[in-house]
Parts: sequence; structure tokens; C-alpha cells
Amino acid sequence: MKRTQSRKPMSMDLEHMRMLHTEAIEQLDLMYTTLEAAEQATDTTRDSLDDISVNHWDAYMDIIHII
Repeated sequence: MKRTQSRKPMSMDLEHMRMLHTEAIEQLDLMYTTLEAAEQATDTTRDSLDDISVNHWDAYMDIIHII
């Protein structure tokens, strides 16, 4: 037998959602900038910039999961 659960209304903090959205866009912008720089870099600098880009992508995905 399936148990019915009543769903409680959830309040949303719109200002917090806007802040998260802004942060997500900033992470994408930073990732784009590091990828552009990595295209012109060489060797270890390129590897470091690629790692930074991955970190920005991970931060972006974390924010999207929160939203």
C-alpha cells in the first residue's frame, strides 16, 4: 500500500536565488577567460589554467545543484 505524503509549501528567498544565479554566471565567465588564456599558454602554464577551468566548472555545477 502506498503511503500518501502531504507536501508542505516551500518559501523561496528570491534575493538568494538571484545571488546564486549571478555567482553561476561569474564562474562561467571565469572559466571562459581561463580557457582563452590556456589556448595561448604553453606547457605547465596551460596545464595549470586547464585545472583552474575545471575548478570553475565544478563550482558552477555545485551552484546549479543548489538552485
